[in-house]
Amino acid sequence: MSIEYTHPDEMVGPAYVKAVPGDAKARQSLFYRLEARLAQVIAVAMVLSTIALGLLMAAQVVMRYGLESPFLGIEELAPMLALWAYFLGMIYATRDQDHISGGIIALIFKNRTLIQAIRLAGSCACLLAVCVFGYFALKFAQFNLDLHRKSIYMRWPKYLWDFSMVTGFALMAFYYCLQIIAEVRDLKNGSDSS
Repeated sequence: MSIEYTHPDEMVGPAYVKAVPGDAKARQSLFYRLEARLAQVIAVAMVLSTIALGLLMAAQVVMRYGLESPFLGIEELAPMLALWAYFLGMIYATRDQDHISGGIIALIFKNRTLIQAIRLAGSCACLLAVCVFGYFALKFAQFNLDLHRKSIYMRWPKYLWDFSMVTGFALMAFYYCLQIIAEVRDLKNGSDSS
């Protein structure tokens, strides 16, 4: 039995629509120029937090085993950097629609409009889930803000950890809104041409 790989460009069904348009004309608008800057900030912050996490782990190994003087603050800094790296990565994946998708709908159904409608419903469900999780992340951050909680070793405010989740879910919701708008336009254009 052999397994054949199908390149995403050769997938059955209509092409996936991305939240950020690929055509040069749309990217010239002020909104998409600002969004491109936001995407650059997200990418740089994601890379910096990941590099900082790696350097922190390497420093901890040297301090613990080389100098025999471990840094106890790593127990707080590593999760904070990891949270920021994870949530920034989730934002970027949502922006570029790099999530894993099966494409089984396109194998079952042949109607382009139905496939687009199902994808739109999926994006709406994702937006709803992100909003629910974002609401609880915000409530948790507000709880820590109200208590003025600080970390044990570094004495840093706990909201530095919490705002990674709030920021992540808020920007994911923003990109899902753009995704939904793009899918509605694509659905409308697909039904107009048929």
